[in-house]
Amino acid sequence: MSISQIIAFSDRLEFKTLLEVESKSASGSLPAIYQKAEEFISMISLLDTIDVLIIDSPDDPAIFNLILNEVKSRIDQIKRLYVLTDDKQLIGNATVFEKKNVELLFNELKNLMTPLPDGNEGYISIPIDSLIHFKVLPFDLFIKISDSKYLKRIPAHEVIDSSTFSSFMSNGVTDLHFERKHNRDFSMMLINNMINRVDQEYSTIDEKLVATNDVFLTTQQIVEKLGFKPRVVEVCESVLNQITVDVSSGKDNFSKFLKQLRTQTDLSFHYRLMELTSFIAIQIVDVMEINNKRDCIPKIVFASMFCDYTLKTPGHIHIRSTEQQKKIRLVEQKITNEHALQASELMSKYQNAPYDSIMIIKQHHGSLTGVGFPKEISPNLLPLAKCLMTAQEIAYQILMESERHPIDVLSDIKLKFIDTPLEDLFTLFENTCLENLRG
Repeated sequence: MSISQIIAFSDRLEFKTLLEVESKSASGSLPAIYQKAEEFISMISLLDTIDVLIIDSPDDPAIFNLILNEVKSRIDQIKRLYVLTDDKQLIGNATVFEKKNVELLFNELKNLMTPLPDGNEGYISIPIDSLIHFKVLPFDLFIKISDSKYLKRIPAHEVIDSSTFSSFMSNGVTDLHFERKHNRDFSMMLINNMINRVDQEYSTIDEKLVATNDVFLTTQQIVEKLGFKPRVVEVCESVLNQITVDVSSGKDNFSKFLKQLRTQTDLSFHYRLMELTSFIAIQIVDVMEINNKRDCIPKIVFASMFCDYTLKTPGHIHIRSTEQQKKIRLVEQKITNEHALQASELMSKYQNAPYDSIMIIKQHHGSLTGVGFPKEISPNLLPLAKCLMTAQEIAYQILMESERHPIDVLSDIKLKFIDTPLEDLFTLFENTCLENLRG
């Protein structure tokens, strides 16, 4: 709506100023505001139609009645009438606000001047990383030229592959767009495709790792934008189930996965850390004095997958101490400092989270509150939280020093945790997995 179609009366300078500021902010233009009743009445008498008419009632009742009588005589010419008044009299089809509720009026006007797009209109961006999962799409893909202009670049049903997107990526285009009316179709396609990729049979460990890595990254993107919606949870559960099956296979496959996770640098570091942490943690659980060991596996895998989900930048996963935190910006320090707590709060919304897993996530850096990287690890951590923390420290260092033999890495890192609540767990892992580490 053009702001020139808004006519207003007010003898309050502060209201006139506020209305001008709000209108300028919303549309870049100013409304026609009159402070004298005769000028206001003269103007509306000249117009055949008025899209929006605003009356800020004056203190003088006689002037207010004069204005209202003129407005009532022309009510059929006014599409929208807004009145600020504390009087209780009825004014035709006007929307009436108390004078103290001027903010409600401004909110109404903002929606008129910059209306929200219709639910089926407009465009939605989607990362190219997510589009590479498809060979064809039943709708067109666009690139964004400006805030209001989109250009079709990939027609519906055209065969697409990684080379299709290489030119976009080389020019810094990381997102394409599709029409909002296809949102549900695309979401269902993406999620079903991801579930199928996780659940299918793979001939090699290499293929399986690449597939689950892609799904892990795409799920992160969806969760970040949408939260835990029911269909997204299905993807999360598919990934979790697949990893649980892998780590449950025990020591026989551990050395194979260890080798692949160390050398497959094309995989996301976060994904490799999550997978390797899960494997190591389960090896430790297997020799811990703990009841219901089979029930511990989904708890550990879930906590390993989601404990670092709230880190906003990939590099933040390498911040593992207060000393390292001091080298990054204050806003990043806050994110990394609170990420365990934030992750536990996010995952608490997931009704199918395994029992105790939320607390394990909260404690995975050694703090009972989920805040910070304490120099002294609390002895009161849950046993599985200690297990996860131990496993992640070992997995992280093995991946960071992939050129060294894992046994040598383990020997060095174990020294850092002497006389801490994790020392016994390092020893347990070392004793039970030496043969696998030599493989």
